[in-house]
Amino acid sequence: MRWYADLPAVRARQVTADAVWLVLVVASVLLGRAVNGAVSALAAPARGFTGGARDLERQLDGAGENAADLPLVGDELAGPLQRAADGAASLAAAGQQQVDAVTQLATVLGLASAAVPVVLVTLLRLVPRRRWQRRADETRRLLRTPGGEELLALRALHTRSPAELLGVHPEPVLAWRRGDPAAVRALADLQLRAVGLRRRPAPGDAAP
Repeated sequence: MRWYADLPAVRARQVTADAVWLVLVVASVLLGRAVNGAVSALAAPARGFTGGARDLERQLDGAGENAADLPLVGDELAGPLQRAADGAASLAAAGQQQVDAVTQLATVLGLASAAVPVVLVTLLRLVPRRRWQRRADETRRLLRTPGGEELLALRALHTRSPAELLGVHPEPVLAWRRGDPAAVRALADLQLRAVGLRRRPAPGDAAP
């Protein structure tokens, strides 16, 4: 499977498109991280509230334990303090639930902000790239088959512009019909260049 074209101009466009794709992927990941951080910051007040409620719970627990040691009134004092500590624990639990909810929301939004653009730009890049790879591989295989060069020349006659055809031969159709080897080869090379390929020497061919 081919990744890049043989012709420098076509290959440069492909490399540029890949670079743009990479930049967009990185930008999408950074966007996801920014969204995650921005939403996570909304949990800061709840974190502070939760921490304060826990500190209050510990202090009330300690006061209740100390009060329980007092003679006569220890139990009467410890009961309200323990109930207040339980209330502080409930507040801390509620605050932690808020923190967890915001954290989960930040994770979901951050992932969505990164994943959706990454998937879209990847599809937009992979679909034309895969189409080109299939076309290039089919064209290269066709060139190696018997009569493949003539068929590529015929494709060039059907798909290339008049200026391109006349640049190959003053009478390209007649030359193809006569089976002029030089004209057929030039037309086939024209079709190869349209795909971004160039002819490669066959194994065993003498080097020029």
